[in-house]
Amino acid sequence: MRVQLTSCLAWVAWLTLMGCAAEVGEAIPSELDACGFEAEVYPQLARDCGFPTCHGNDQRFFQVWAPGRARLDESTGILAAPTRAELDRSYERALSMLGSYGGAGTPEDSLLLRKPLEASAGGAAHRGVDRLGRDVYPSTDDPGWQRIAQWARGEVSCP
Repeated sequence: MRVQLTSCLAWVAWLTLMGCAAEVGEAIPSELDACGFEAEVYPQLARDCGFPTCHGNDQRFFQVWAPGRARLDESTGILAAPTRAELDRSYERALSMLGSYGGAGTPEDSLLLRKPLEASAGGAAHRGVDRLGRDVYPSTDDPGWQRIAQWARGEVSCP
């Protein structure tokens, strides 16, 4: 009887958590355009985030692999076009930073958009500051931040 009660309580807890998880990310589109990501957002992330000491590193949760930056497969030429594996990994990691990881309720609340934003503009503890102490995007008015936000809201599709 005790085992049944424990199983029942575990089941109820799981159902409760699943209900909460569904509510957390409701404002974030469940499927975002991969083609739009590759055409519009990936180049932005590659330019701003794909350095070997930043997110072009397999030790980081968020990873961006790109030509002229860090390559996922070391045998890929540094200036060769992005491989399907690099595009897929970068897309999957960007999606994961939008999801319920971090409790995001809207794209603007997600770690993908808050981490590279200057703290004074609502950013969240990004350690990728330059030698002058500036973060990647100084404000939500930055065109790079805006492009990522547009994709995250489902406003960017394949050209």
